[in-house]
Amino acid sequence: MFFEASCFPSVVALEDNWKSIREEYNNISSGAIPYLEEDLYRGEWDVFPFKFFDKEFEDNQKRCPKTWQALKEIPDLVNAAFSILRHDTDIHPHTGFTKEVLRCHLGLHTPSRCLLVVGDEPRRWSEGKTLVFDDTLEHYAYNHSDADRVVLLLDFKKDGRIKRVPSG
Repeated sequence: MFFEASCFPSVVALEDNWKSIREEYNNISSGAIPYLEEDLYRGEWDVFPFKFFDKEFEDNQKRCPKTWQALKEIPDLVNAAFSILRHDTDIHPHTGFTKEVLRCHLGLHTPSRCLLVVGDEPRRWSEGKTLVFDDTLEHYAYNHSDADRVVLLLDFKKDGRIKRVPSG
């Protein structure tokens, strides 16, 4: 289940700042770590974390000040990281950890042959655009391209202004 980004002004603001966020990602040369739940994927999936629940990654926040400033504008931010799905990687079908949050992906590098499927709804990432979805529904993703797929991944607490994006 996907939701309209326009329902979340702070998400729209991320789209407005996507080029500076991508530039900061492009300028980091170290600090990404393998995604911890290795049973969820085949291949390589790395993250460059900014916040994980109550843990703040202050060194990463300082290395990407524009990104961190944009993230601080997200009400009730729970988690945030650059998510790097390396070429030829599959994330297996799985469900999220709580119904209290929505997940958002801001496309930074979105090669072809990459896909996100939530429930039975497929979506492709686009550079500078967000996908907001309920990750408690079974979902999976893959990158079958020759390049890395990079998104700014974040979770934020739900509110009452959400509208579902029609299928099609």
